[in-house]
Amino acid sequence: MFSVTVDLEHGVFETAMTGLWTIDTMEEFGRAVEHAIHRIRATGRAPLSLCNYSGAMVQTQEVMAAFAAMMENPAVRSKRVAVYTDGALTRLQAKRATDEHEEFRFFTDRAEALKWLLTADRTTMQD
Repeated sequence: MFSVTVDLEHGVFETAMTGLWTIDTMEEFGRAVEHAIHRIRATGRAPLSLCNYSGAMVQTQEVMAAFAAMMENPAVRSKRVAVYTDGALTRLQAKRATDEHEEFRFFTDRAEALKWLLTADRTTMQD
């Protein structure tokens, strides 16, 4: 249903989400993201998140409400979040769930999303 990988050198953790989730899946995901962010913060970096939403399905309102609640928790917040998917309905649902979070950007492919994350990080470091 999901995977989380961490690139400590760049301070990026990448998630891939697939299928239809339950509240239990959402809770497991939240714990995995919190662990990844903790590992990145331990290096002194602000975490950057790359989210592959290409294999995800449109989720239930209950799961999306749990996702929105998770995003309010400072322990799982990232400096920037790049979400990529070519699915119009899943992108629309994700945009609605993150509407109040300026750190989110949406892309159609991984390379473009990763480039934005890493380029924006270098720009911020130079300021």
